[in-house]
Amino acid sequence: MREVRKHFLYKGKSMKENRKISPTISRKRDRLQDHVLKSIGVSVKGFQPDRVLDVGTGYGMNLTFLARRFGNCSRIWSVDASPAVVHEMKKIMKKRRYARRVIVKQANAEQLPFKSNHFDLVVSLFLLHHLSNPKRGLFEMGRVLSHGGRLIIADWRSAAVKSLMLHASDIPSPSFVIRQLKRLGYCTRKHSRRYWYLIEAIK
Repeated sequence: MREVRKHFLYKGKSMKENRKISPTISRKRDRLQDHVLKSIGVSVKGFQPDRVLDVGTGYGMNLTFLARRFGNCSRIWSVDASPAVVHEMKKIMKKRRYARRVIVKQANAEQLPFKSNHFDLVVSLFLLHHLSNPKRGLFEMGRVLSHGGRLIIADWRSAAVKSLMLHASDIPSPSFVIRQLKRLGYCTRKHSRRYWYLIEAIK
């Protein structure tokens, strides 16, 4: 996925070379993301949304999971702030034969180009720490979620900061996310692990 990673944006700017992590840490990160996807699979068991939104396309792991899980019965959108990531991911989705199931488009998480109450399921994994304004990003995800819809958000915990070469101040805490979602009127449920957390919310 090197061709995708080189186009990532961090706080609205291109990722710097010194943010590259070792192959060992990269593999560990991917395994942890697999664990998160398995947790999401449990969370959405029996749920069949009509419209699904993946906020933060990234490597496409989330998008691939959603396409496999819901692609036969749901319409799936995925957005990323980087036009280059979107371009590369469209090619990857076509190669994997998911192009008919999903729509990948360039958009900023803090200003989503969708009408309110449009999606039944919104998923955003390991994106919040990339955003310049995570509070605004959470508001936008909540805005486009339908009444009775589900929002699932995951990000790193402070224990992962050193390994991933991040700054602790850049990672929104679970309490911050829950506080913002409750202000928007959500019921929330938190799942915590050593290196990551996952929050489920119902509107």
